[in-house]
Amino acid sequence: MNKTNSRLRAVTTAILGGVLATAVAMPAMAFNVTQSRLEAADREPQNWLTQLQNYSGHRYTRLDQINRNTIGGLKVAFTVPMNDCLLGDSQCDNQSNGLVDDGIMWIDGGYGMIYKIDLRSGDSGVVVWKADAAVSTDENRRTRGIAMWENAILHNLTDGRVISVDRDTGEFNWDVQIARVDHIKGAAADTPRMERENFTAAPIAAAGKLLVGQSRGDGGTRGWIAAVDIETGAEVWRQYTVPGPGEFGHETWADDHGAWKTGGASLWTTGSYDVEQRVTIWGTAQPVPMFDPEFRPGDNLFSNSAMAWDIDTGELKWFFQYTPNESWDYDENGVHMLIDAPFGGTDRKTVLHFGRNGFIYQLDRENGDFINAEQYVARTTWTAGIDPKTGKPVEYDPNLQLQTYIPATRWARADTEAKTACPALPGGARWQRPAYNPVTMIAYMSGEDGCQTHMNIAAITLDGMDPEAGPAGAIDELGRRREGSRVRMPSYGLITGYDVTTGLKTAQQGNPYPGKSGVLATAGGLIFTAFENGELAAYTDDTLQKVWHFNTGAGVKAPWNSYSVNGKQYLSIMVGGRLQTSERAEIPVRGWMSTLFVFSL
Repeated sequence: MNKTNSRLRAVTTAILGGVLATAVAMPAMAFNVTQSRLEAADREPQNWLTQLQNYSGHRYTRLDQINRNTIGGLKVAFTVPMNDCLLGDSQCDNQSNGLVDDGIMWIDGGYGMIYKIDLRSGDSGVVVWKADAAVSTDENRRTRGIAMWENAILHNLTDGRVISVDRDTGEFNWDVQIARVDHIKGAAADTPRMERENFTAAPIAAAGKLLVGQSRGDGGTRGWIAAVDIETGAEVWRQYTVPGPGEFGHETWADDHGAWKTGGASLWTTGSYDVEQRVTIWGTAQPVPMFDPEFRPGDNLFSNSAMAWDIDTGELKWFFQYTPNESWDYDENGVHMLIDAPFGGTDRKTVLHFGRNGFIYQLDRENGDFINAEQYVARTTWTAGIDPKTGKPVEYDPNLQLQTYIPATRWARADTEAKTACPALPGGARWQRPAYNPVTMIAYMSGEDGCQTHMNIAAITLDGMDPEAGPAGAIDELGRRREGSRVRMPSYGLITGYDVTTGLKTAQQGNPYPGKSGVLATAGGLIFTAFENGELAAYTDDTLQKVWHFNTGAGVKAPWNSYSVNGKQYLSIMVGGRLQTSERAEIPVRGWMSTLFVFSL
């Protein structure tokens, strides 16, 4: 089923020449990244060992030299250009942070290029090597990160490959095609769309396995998660997020034309890992076609859901669906943080999720039961609220195959007038990574807010295989595809603090520009984020008052991280993010770059 890729086009580029070569050739004296180190990542605040800082997705640094009293002295320490992704393209789309171990950073720069950067001098970053997986520039440029295990750097690529690179030398250990290959559970249904599969979520390395999520649901593919053996690259198990015939939940795709085959529910934002239960928890994307629920009547499991799988077997342990039969592109891929804290006077093991649909959810981590929901965007007009007992929208009727919700905000094929719904399709949060301060027990999200307007355009006959035609699932029984023109009202940035013990917001702060970076929480009483106009910013973590900012001159969609060298704290962030929304007059003209910025006092 898994075929080793014969296209071993990888190239490792070493920096050579004179004294510089001698200086950078010395290997970092770091221990291998073992399972025990990953489980205890909180005890190594000088390092940053996983994309989300720890398996629970907290993105919290215990370093506190950069704090409310010292923030005024924060300045650029150095930058590292990483422009390979600009070759043959005008812009990169960096959405990841580097991993740091003992003063050495490994980071992906787009199109499969991995950099090893020596940070130990404190005033410069020296590129030791670049390992090029040679992803075609015809593929998506988006990257959301890498993983480390033992002495390997692991990455899943937008062309469906998964690679392992020796982190000392940059040599490739293996290169295996995991997506875009036949699979016993899905090949018959998915072959027409198989070439559109890809990976954009950063993988998780745990218990000797690398967890990868198929990410291209919008391309009319069927989502799945797979576990890959880290030593060999061999696939261990794969589970689809849209159930096939005979599987539990298949009846929730109640059409008569096989909409499940191209049903979406992909995974394009990294999940979390519960070490105690040996369960990995991810959020899934919307059903496809995203704006046409009449094509796919039923609840459309397991789209728009939190899903928990046994890491050893792939068995589905529990799920919770946020919005059945959804039609606003409110997919719930966002990070599902694992939090142990009291709620309602009782200690709980919970999952916390900032929903794209405008609500913050808390679920029981052991069984997926609903605990609480709180609205955090300014307006949610698609529903009147969340049922406090079931966690479903109050209008949800389990007896209906086609949900109505609030008809004035839900588009139908028969519509002739435009309809507006809030929040906008970017929701409150998408890939933006939240953060959690385990001392104050406050979670944070920096995202965006606004509304979206749709209007119906004449149905057009299109070839379902035309890549410009959109998902094949949007072709109706007459060979027509329902076209929708969405016009987003101006959106703005929204930063939210949320008390996990009370289920209430603690503070909110707006910004003129959308926030696409997410949040880093710190022991210094600050949170760090960034905005679409290129601004980096720090806020107090209680009242969310801005206390520092720096404009990069280029788009930012990647998150911050923090590390220390020789007892000194640094903050780093990748700059160079494609403008996601249509060009807006109020956003100043930005340059294009792909550069690592490192800050210190």
